[in-house]
Amino acid sequence: MNATQLIDETSETHAPSRVTSFFRVLGDAIGKRIGTSKQEISERLVSAAILELEHFRPADHIGLIDLVEHVMGARELCRQADLDGKFSEPPLSLYRAEHFDISALIWLDGTTSVHQHAFCGAFHVLSGSSLHSQFEFNAWRNPEPMQRAVAGTVRLSHVEVLHAGDTRPIHRGAETIHSLFHLVRPSITIVVRTITDDIREDIQYDYRWPGLAHDPFYRHAPTIRKLQYLRMLQQLDPKRYEQILADLLPDADLHLAHLAIHEAALRSADPSVAEQLSQRCLQLDSAERQLISQVARHDIMSRSLIAFRRALHEPAHRFLLALLLNVFERDALLALVAEEYPGAPAIDRVCVWLAEITGNTSQYPNLIGVDLNDTALLMIRFMLAGAHLPETLTALTQTYGDEAVTANRDALVELFDALCECALFRAIFADLRS
Repeated sequence: MNATQLIDETSETHAPSRVTSFFRVLGDAIGKRIGTSKQEISERLVSAAILELEHFRPADHIGLIDLVEHVMGARELCRQADLDGKFSEPPLSLYRAEHFDISALIWLDGTTSVHQHAFCGAFHVLSGSSLHSQFEFNAWRNPEPMQRAVAGTVRLSHVEVLHAGDTRPIHRGAETIHSLFHLVRPSITIVVRTITDDIREDIQYDYRWPGLAHDPFYRHAPTIRKLQYLRMLQQLDPKRYEQILADLLPDADLHLAHLAIHEAALRSADPSVAEQLSQRCLQLDSAERQLISQVARHDIMSRSLIAFRRALHEPAHRFLLALLLNVFERDALLALVAEEYPGAPAIDRVCVWLAEITGNTSQYPNLIGVDLNDTALLMIRFMLAGAHLPETLTALTQTYGDEAVTANRDALVELFDALCECALFRAIFADLRS
């Protein structure tokens, strides 16, 4: 469903106070359940927000056009958080109490990182749908209080597709480590959250695969200026930039080393840059140096996939992209496809979607700029079923014959290896690499 359809299908009666009235009643109902002190609210808001969101069900009463008309007809709005719209596309505060507020977050092409929260509350899908991935993080060593970067292991613990009307809790800290990939354009989320949390007491970590927690909000002046000067030098004098970066890293802690190497690797789009630079981080142990390199490699690979989402507007195509970004086990990915799109084999579904987004059907042009011919698509079908190289070559003979496969064996082996290393499939075909 596109934005125009979403607007057209909402109610035709939109009094100017519709949104204000609805969320005032919802907010007041939540407020009655949580007390007045900061401590009471912190302890009770999660359960109260879930209870009232499920009772009032904003998704059944409020649509995009209501929010549009509310903003465009407003002489005044309640106090707005994130007025610059840095998070969401755009955000809108709908209700503000002393210790909590309610906001609507509209998403077009944005997606959230894997993150935890320094606040608590709940969120409710107002419209659209999203792939909701939840994670666990195990630190290698007990971190110090307010440690700005922590090495460990990230594990995907649960994946689900959320639809309009679904409500989920937001717990403070590591109890809610999650990400949201929005499948429908737009998707709108209602968030109820505390607003008087002390950022000096809790860190809101972002997580990088395969296991780095770091504080993206850390405002450490020397670190910020170092990174700014490195960017300047990279433009003015690349050779001097390389030397100064190399001189900086031996004394860098995990936080600074990650940021500096991550920027250098993404700029070059070359994972080997991270591998080389990480070896200069003498303050870190060998496992931490390897972790920094792995994080940069993963982010280089995932960056191109994230960029694809702007070209993909069909929910099924976005669903496939979301799975490729978040689900690294082939069987788990196929199980989610079967659950969300029943009625046909999951491998068939995936192959059809791949053909569509790469321009191999009459319905779509090549949306992502990845060229897959008929042979590549057929090979992917076998690989999705778990076929290694020998089994894949044998299966190809059923279509092309023994003589053709034998004559083109080197090219087919090269294609198999390229698919294993392709950013789209690198995770789900990891066990098939020769």
